[in-house]
Amino acid sequence: MKTLARQQLESRKAQAVRFTRDVLGDDDRADEIEGESVEDYAERKHIKLVNPGGEPIMSVQTRRELLDRIKELESENEDLQTKLDDIADLVAPEEEDEDESGE
Repeated sequence: MKTLARQQLESRKAQAVRFTRDVLGDDDRADEIEGESVEDYAERKHIKLVNPGGEPIMSVQTRRELLDRIKELESENEDLQTKLDDIADLVAPEEEDEDESGE
């Protein structure tokens, strides 16, 4: 079963109306499709409506989980950047070591 948001399903329904009217030339059937509710259209086409009431798709809990994950990834990035800096120092030490020995 395909899953779509209300706006996506409304767009599909409008496309179906245009296709039926313009390509198939069946104005009566196009009017029937146009008169269907979005929920009825979804049921007939075996499509699951993700946000039937039009409410936001992402729940508060999911948003909170994503924000927590972002914090984890930022922390990992900082750790990796520190390691990269340490490696860069080993590969190309700062020039001050050369200045001290050359004077």
